[in-house]
Amino acid sequence: MTSITQEEKLIQARVIEARLNGKLVFPEKSFPEEFFQPVVEYFSTMTDAPISFLHCSVFMMVSGVIGNRVFVPAGSQKVKVNLYLLMLAGSTVGRKTTGINLAKKYLRLLENRIKAASEARNAESFAPTQDNGDEQVKFIMPDSGSLEGLIETMREPGIITVTQRDGKDKIQTQEPEQKTIMNSGLALYSEFAALLDMVDKEYNKGYKTALIDFYDGNDYERQLKKEHSVIKNPCLSMFAASTMTQFKQRIKEDDKHSGFLQRIAFVHETEQQRALQSLIQISTPDEQAEESVLSGLEKIYQMARFIQTENEPFSISCEARETYQSEFDFDAAIIAHVSKTDKDFAGILQGYFGRLDVMRFKVALVFQVVKNTHAGTSELVISKESMKQACDVIAYFQGNVIRLLRDEFRFTPFEQKTKRVTDILTKNGGQLTKRDLSRAMHLPVKELDEILEAGKLSGVLTCEDQITPAGKVMVKVELRENSR
Repeated sequence: MTSITQEEKLIQARVIEARLNGKLVFPEKSFPEEFFQPVVEYFSTMTDAPISFLHCSVFMMVSGVIGNRVFVPAGSQKVKVNLYLLMLAGSTVGRKTTGINLAKKYLRLLENRIKAASEARNAESFAPTQDNGDEQVKFIMPDSGSLEGLIETMREPGIITVTQRDGKDKIQTQEPEQKTIMNSGLALYSEFAALLDMVDKEYNKGYKTALIDFYDGNDYERQLKKEHSVIKNPCLSMFAASTMTQFKQRIKEDDKHSGFLQRIAFVHETEQQRALQSLIQISTPDEQAEESVLSGLEKIYQMARFIQTENEPFSISCEARETYQSEFDFDAAIIAHVSKTDKDFAGILQGYFGRLDVMRFKVALVFQVVKNTHAGTSELVISKESMKQACDVIAYFQGNVIRLLRDEFRFTPFEQKTKRVTDILTKNGGQLTKRDLSRAMHLPVKELDEILEAGKLSGVLTCEDQITPAGKVMVKVELRENSR
């Protein structure tokens, strides 16, 4: 770490405390004025969703249209713009899926716009354009309930056996498979809990490992008895939303140390900050603003395509390198500070900070492509400004990770038993009698009562006395609908 003055040490100490105490607000001003600010301002007139969620939506849209067309070398890594971003909402925060729906809407419109323009050009030339890469442009990954489906979408064409005729006249030939490759795109999950449930299914064994490989941009290869799948240059992004309650019900202590969870950028809104607006208070879409959003996205896409044809990586300016190195050194100072009182927690943080460190390059790359598009330049250099803005955004993610690991993702024996109660209720349609639950849990009545009381106070479940036909009193324990 570079030497610093005493005054700088004091300032650093204050910043460390602020980050560790979770006193960071979402860095709206750290997003570029180009495209981001006007689009978020427009979106905010049509919804009362948290501003942070709207910024996330715009960022993931831009990341989706850029895809694997650009990259920047960082160490031995070839860093692309993809992110796994999860919006977590407290029980009082509404509109958690609005950001997802906005991304879906505008990316679908852009897909149709590009396709229509391609068809119009083909009609003018009276023949299909052979070298036009626009015709099959897709930005949103198709819904898939399995690893098999995802691999099928992303894999390279193989060699297939084609059979002609029957019986003795049967002729078999080996021919190249005709299929569309979608190795870059944005997967959208309005209920992240559904994805977590899906990847834990027995038939999806290996799903999380594959998601880690796709995030890192590594070529992926799978050899089964009757199948050989290869995915080249993957750039999978994931944009999801969940309530904190649903998310916590599906993770356990070991997950905190997993590479999958470490690769997720968390945006956590604990309370509703904006005043809720009625349907007549919210503005309707403006035709001119809608066109501005779509044309802006299309220009970013075209810039990314142009950069792709150059087949050259982005570089990092000397000033940007200094900015990055300063933040990297500050990460080390935070870990050292935490390690003085809690070495185990410092070790966990180290894993998350390592992933967030790579995200600095991803975010800076997105910001730079947007600025290049606005300026009309294809200079492949990440500027100091873009890196500084990216570092500010990542500082917010760091603060969230610290707070979530410290305050939310804590699984004491009592918390683990509480989670087991909710799991058993979920498997039984969301409700059981207290007697049946006690048998399934193998817990003393007193201990179960403590768990149920905590569940009632936190709003996760209800306990209601009911009279049986025999006139006896039984207690029905039921999960609340928003906790299932």
